[in-house]
Amino acid sequence: MKSKTHIVVVRMKEIIYTILFLVFAVILILLLIFMFGGNNKSSVLPSVNTSATYIPGVYTSSLVLNNNGVDVCVAVDSEHINGAWLVWLEDSVATMYPLLETCMADIQTQLSGNVPLEEITFDSSSQYTGQLLIQAVDQALDKAQNTSPT
Repeated sequence: MKSKTHIVVVRMKEIIYTILFLVFAVILILLLIFMFGGNNKSSVLPSVNTSATYIPGVYTSSLVLNNNGVDVCVAVDSEHINGAWLVWLEDSVATMYPLLETCMADIQTQLSGNVPLEEITFDSSSQYTGQLLIQAVDQALDKAQNTSPT
């Protein structure tokens, strides 16, 4: 058995291509492992305090008065109503219904004094307007309710 020496000529270009191919293959394998690995932590979703009454934010409810819209906005944190105000969709609505603004200011004052929504009182002259606004505030608070199980 006679063995002959073989000379293999490897070009530098082929070596570079082979190294690049191996690097891309390793990166692809690592990417697949990280994407489909067994780590099932759901850290994408923010944690919600399940003992909270409200989800913090600003919530709105709409009133339509004579084909004119008014939004009632309510700001809440996790436990308290921080404020309630009117957003006039048209300036003419404020002129046509001036009692809305004074009644909402009265509601805001009582809410800032930690009076529950069910116990808010009104003057006899603005009782129906107050009930209308309280219903709108209640609808906005329904959107803010934390419905996650405790």
